[in-house]
Amino acid sequence: MRSLLPGLIVGVLGIILSFVLQNSDMIMYGLFIIGFIPIIISGFMSGAYVSGDRVRGNYSYSKDFNERSGRSTKLFLFGIPCVLAAIAIRFII
Repeated sequence: MRSLLPGLIVGVLGIILSFVLQNSDMIMYGLFIIGFIPIIISGFMSGAYVSGDRVRGNYSYSKDFNERSGRSTKLFLFGIPCVLAAIAIRFII
């Protein structure tokens, strides 16, 4: 949950900046980039883009799997509020 807070802060700051500045499209695209890059990286780290037998082969050691899944969860939790804020900017403004 510690990684969710920075994502929320970035998302809320993006929403506030979009209300203050006239060019909200630039902030929206920036939030999409800030949000999707950690989500894509977390997918690579968790093995979401490979088949099940490859995941089992890559994570035969359980401590390594726990560390990678923890990091990928943190990256995912950081990226989700940024993407949601960008979607909110798109539909609100």
